[in-house]
Amino acid sequence: MPPAFEYIDPNLPAPLRAALAQALSAPPQRVQRVEGGGEALWLKQKEDSLSLWWRLLKGNSRRAFEADRLALKDLAKQDLPVPAIRAEGRDFFATTEIGTPVAHFLRGSQSAAELAPALEAAGRALGAFHSAGVVHGRPKLRDICWDGHQARLIDFERYRRGESSRKLMAQDMLVLLHSLFSLRPDGAEEAGIVLKAWLATAPEGLSGALVQRAKALAWLRPASRLALKRRAGSSEMIAMPITLDWILETLR
Repeated sequence: MPPAFEYIDPNLPAPLRAALAQALSAPPQRVQRVEGGGEALWLKQKEDSLSLWWRLLKGNSRRAFEADRLALKDLAKQDLPVPAIRAEGRDFFATTEIGTPVAHFLRGSQSAAELAPALEAAGRALGAFHSAGVVHGRPKLRDICWDGHQARLIDFERYRRGESSRKLMAQDMLVLLHSLFSLRPDGAEEAGIVLKAWLATAPEGLSGALVQRAKALAWLRPASRLALKRRAGSSEMIAMPITLDWILETLR
């Protein structure tokens, strides 16, 4: 049965349109890359076959899927840096490929100076969202893509229209910095580049909100420090005290 498109970009090349239709005819995957005609899309489909355990762990998958779709439409109208929806149907949407996740670059051997353009772009992009009064909810560096010129954000499954505050904006930046230190524990210079770009773009006063948020999470330090001392636990746990200490030291 052919897929039911509710919208498809008339400028989509015929080979890419055919590749998309073929992908939609196969068993659904949550996210997959579709290529054809020299272009590529990222196809996202609703998850219906989750086990009870995964439904409990991940929450309402339909709500998350629709939140992501709603965000992309809302934010595009505000000219914020998000990928364009090129095709959609009831249980899927496909977006323009917008580059490489910034996290990918931090896993390599590039220096902070070499990474600076991507890191600055990531900080500015998040700052643009906050200047518009929009909170991402979980802007890890894997959720910020850079094409060599511009950084754009993806994965808005926690998006809630109109839900914004300085506390939530500070939480966004804390999540971003934590994801950076999870990938590069000695990345103080890299973190400084992101923070400077964010502060230059975001509303005034967010540096104080970020300090307050870091202080509020001080209760996480003991377990995290133990993991850091023993080199045990996940990279995310090990990165937590590094992130909190860096914020408080940098913005004191």
